[in-house]
Amino acid sequence: MAFNLNYYCDSMKIRKQTQLALLTLVMLLTTTLSSVSIGRAQENNGRVNYQMNYTESVPLIITTNSDLVGNASSGDGSPGNPYILEDLNITTTGNYAIYIEGTTSNFIIRNCLLIANIAAIHIQDVTANTADITNNILKGVNRAIRIANTDYVNITDNICYESSDGMYLHDSDYLYLENNTIYGGANGVYAETCNYCNYTSNIGYSNSQYGLYIYSSNFNYLINNTCYGNTRSGIYLSYTVGSYVAENECYSNNYSGIYVLNGDSGTIEFNNLHNNNRHGIRVQGADSFSVVNNTLNDNDWHGIFNDNAANTIIANNTAIKDGFGIFASSQSAFTNLVVEDNIVNGKPLGLLYGLGEVILTPNVYGQLILAFCSGTTVQDYTIHDTSIGLIMQGCDSVIVNNCDFDDNNYGSILDHSSMNLQISNTKCSFNEEYGGIYSIGSMNTTAYNCTANNNQFGIFFLGNSAFNVTDCTSNFNSWYNTRFQGGAAGNIRHNEISHSSNVGMLLYNCDYTNISYNFFENNIGYAIYSDGGSMFNWIHHNAFISNNGGNTQAYDDSLLNMWDDPWNTEGNYWDDYGGTGNYTLDGIGNANDSFPLGEIPPGIPEFDNLKYLILLVPVVFICLSLIRRRRK
Repeated sequence: MAFNLNYYCDSMKIRKQTQLALLTLVMLLTTTLSSVSIGRAQENNGRVNYQMNYTESVPLIITTNSDLVGNASSGDGSPGNPYILEDLNITTTGNYAIYIEGTTSNFIIRNCLLIANIAAIHIQDVTANTADITNNILKGVNRAIRIANTDYVNITDNICYESSDGMYLHDSDYLYLENNTIYGGANGVYAETCNYCNYTSNIGYSNSQYGLYIYSSNFNYLINNTCYGNTRSGIYLSYTVGSYVAENECYSNNYSGIYVLNGDSGTIEFNNLHNNNRHGIRVQGADSFSVVNNTLNDNDWHGIFNDNAANTIIANNTAIKDGFGIFASSQSAFTNLVVEDNIVNGKPLGLLYGLGEVILTPNVYGQLILAFCSGTTVQDYTIHDTSIGLIMQGCDSVIVNNCDFDDNNYGSILDHSSMNLQISNTKCSFNEEYGGIYSIGSMNTTAYNCTANNNQFGIFFLGNSAFNVTDCTSNFNSWYNTRFQGGAAGNIRHNEISHSSNVGMLLYNCDYTNISYNFFENNIGYAIYSDGGSMFNWIHHNAFISNNGGNTQAYDDSLLNMWDDPWNTEGNYWDDYGGTGNYTLDGIGNANDSFPLGEIPPGIPEFDNLKYLILLVPVVFICLSLIRRRRK
């Protein structure tokens, strides 16, 4: 079935205008209606009190048109004179306050206070274009409103509160939701397999999941809604086709303002996304979405995050104290993205694809994203107040030197799947959220003389091989100062790693790495924590001072790391060492430094070909173990 936008919009306008006119006529002609005064809901010891004149009623279970006749205050069920159910207070511990199923006549539920155990209003298998729900205050333990297998229902000006789903919509098309307020439940609105629906000017806030959750539903319009303070995202679209999301304001949600998971051919434009705890807009695994003309302000991770979505158009968006995270699953997928005319803090977004051996002119761009560049140099750049100062994906032999990427929302440098990177003399500190230098799945990455202080983590290499971290300072980070996970053949030397709120250095499945001549001081947790999957690491000639609150300063769950230098019979300096015997570490391996030093070791030059020498560590370790056993 083809979707005709003009027909759809025009038909909805005509329908609403007609209903308003008829409703006005009914109110003028009906003299038995009570005058109603509605006050503000107030919270009182967990109960909600409303100032309104209602008629107390038992629950209404309506399964025939005759049942509508018996419970309506007026009307004959025709389109011009619908049955009216109004001014009722139905507060029950039973399943439903108003349950309507299988009717064919027109009806309106309005100006009611309805509270029930399962659903305040349940409408199912009702003839299309016969039901209106307006200006009610509703609470259901499971749902305030449930609509199932019923098309063309108007739901306007209602307050739904503290229900698991404020509105649960299922297998119902052409629904019209306008100016409803939904708060304090799990999902404000949850719609599943509901197509051609219009969500306009609704407010969803303080829900434990999502403000508006649209699942497996196509060609829906979400316009001018406000979603804030939800525990997950404001608007969540999952497996949708042809969604149009425009002029919404989503802020202070714990995840994203707008989150798209999978789906196809949607448009997200002219929205205002600000102060969300993760992303303003996240598009993940979707195809052919247009994300254009949005305003992004101070979202904690990214203003717009293209998370391996294909064929995305990202254009004419404005980021203020915010930025972009743009990733694609492959080099060919990256070429199919359209990213143009985006602004970051008054400067162009620098998404640079396939550059060669050029030196970038300093400070032209408000944020830098290098994709599949080779031999490019980023020199003397200063980028603050964006999401991540510099992002690199699939690059080779890029040089980053003498840059200042402090004071960003998410991090300073993020590198993914690159080779032969050199990051030197660069500031990567004081980021509000994540980290200083974060490198994932790369080979032969070098960080030299960089500072990565006062982040959640300082330096994090995940899945990297043949890496070097030398002469860097990583202090005062809240999670850990350094983390090396899933990598091998590293060289970590001459670094200052101190004052972490947790662990100084975390080794997690990290193998064959030389850790030497580093200074560990005043980390709240262990100076080094090595899990059981980290093997054949060589840890020697380091200084450990006042880590782990005066307790044992290192932890090792592996049986296959070496904590001293057997060639020179020298180990590490431990300021809590008693002066006799080995220094024994915490952990199931009962690892030992067999040659603790009496003073802080001076630095020595790097070994030549250290990466190859370190591969001999397991052989040396086994030989030494056999010798020690024979001595026993």
